[in-house]
Amino acid sequence: MTRLPKRTLFSIAALALLLFCLNLWLARNRSLDYSSTSFGVAADGYKAAYDLLTELHIPVTRSYSRSWRVPHNRVLWFIVPDFLSPVEESFKVDTSDLKDWIRAGGVAVIMGDPKSEWDRFDLEESVSKGGDSSTIQGDFAPVARKIPIPDLVHFDKASPNSRVRLTSDGKPFALDLKIGSGRLIAIADGKFVLNSNLDQGDDSVLVVDLARALGTPDFDEHSHGLATPESMLALLANPRLLAVLLITLITALLWIAEQHSWPPRRLEGQEAGAPPSIDSFVESLGVLYSQANDPRAAFRAYRASFLRRARRQLSPRIETSDQAVIDRFSRDRSLSNESRRWLMGNESNSPSTETELVSAVRALESCPSPTHESRRQ
Repeated sequence: MTRLPKRTLFSIAALALLLFCLNLWLARNRSLDYSSTSFGVAADGYKAAYDLLTELHIPVTRSYSRSWRVPHNRVLWFIVPDFLSPVEESFKVDTSDLKDWIRAGGVAVIMGDPKSEWDRFDLEESVSKGGDSSTIQGDFAPVARKIPIPDLVHFDKASPNSRVRLTSDGKPFALDLKIGSGRLIAIADGKFVLNSNLDQGDDSVLVVDLARALGTPDFDEHSHGLATPESMLALLANPRLLAVLLITLITALLWIAEQHSWPPRRLEGQEAGAPPSIDSFVESLGVLYSQANDPRAAFRAYRASFLRRARRQLSPRIETSDQAVIDRFSRDRSLSNESRRWLMGNESNSPSTETELVSAVRALESCPSPTHESRRQ
C-alpha cells in the first residue's frame, strides 16, 4: 500500500478544517425557527409580521443591542419582552437603560400579555380579558379594526399622565406616556402580532397601522436574549483568536522552511550525474556478465530473465512456456531482425565476445512489449 506524502496529508487536513469552518459559518441556526422572536416561524414567533412589513417596503430592522446603544431617533418594538415577565429577576438593568433611552428622545412600543408586570414602568393599571373578539380603534387606527382573538387583554383604566391612543371595545388598549424627550407606547396585548393570529381578521392591518403611525420599527431581540450576529471577519478579529492563528501560521511556515532547508542526502563520495537510462543499464550488465569470462552463459542467464519478465507481462496469472512468449514476439512485424536473431537463443547463435553480449542485450531490451502485438490484433 502506497503511503501519501506528509505534505499531501497536511494539505488534506487543512482543506478539511477549512470546509468544516465554512460549514459552521454558513449553517443556518434552526433553533431560532421555534423562538418567540422575529426569526420564529412557529405560533409564538412573529416573523410573519416582520416579513409583511418588509414586503410593503417598510425598512424594518432588528436590534440586538442594549437600548442605550441604539440611536435616539429610532422606534423600538418590544413584543412581549422578557423584562415584563414575572419570573424575570434581572429586569432592573434593562428597564433602567430603556427609561434613560426614552428620556433622551427614543420611542419604545412595548406590547405585553396577560402576565406582564407593567408596574416596572410605573404603570399601575390592571388588565382584564376581553371577549371572543375585540374592536380596536383610535388615533393609531384610522378605521376600526376587528381583532378576532379570544381573551384579548386591555387596560382597566388609564393613568392621569397617559393618553389613550387605542381602545378595545371602549377600554384603554394603547397608552401614550411622555417620558423626558421620548415616548413610551404601552399596548396591553401583543397577541395580534404573532404568527398564529396575524392572518385573522384585521390583525395584519393593525400592525401596518402602528408602523405608519409611529414610524419604521426596529424589532428588539436583545430583550429575548439574542446577541448581535458577527461575521467571520469579526470573529477572526478577536484578539485571542488572532494569537492562536498567528502561532499556527508561524508553526506552518517553520515546518515548510524546514522541509526546504536541508539539501538531499547523498552517500559519501556520490557525485551528481545523468539520470539512469536503458543504455547505462545494458552497458553495466554487459560488463558484469563479461567478467565471468563466459559470454554465452551470461547471455543464457539474461535471456531467461528477459523471457520471465515477458511472461509476467503477457499472462500475469496463467503460466505460459518460453516458446509461447517467443512465438508471440515472432508474430510482431515491428520486431527487428537483430532482435529475432538473439531471441531464438540457439547455441550456435550465442554471443562469444563482450561486444556481442552487449549488442544482444541491447537488441532484446529494444523488443516491443509482448502485449503490443495482442492489442494490435
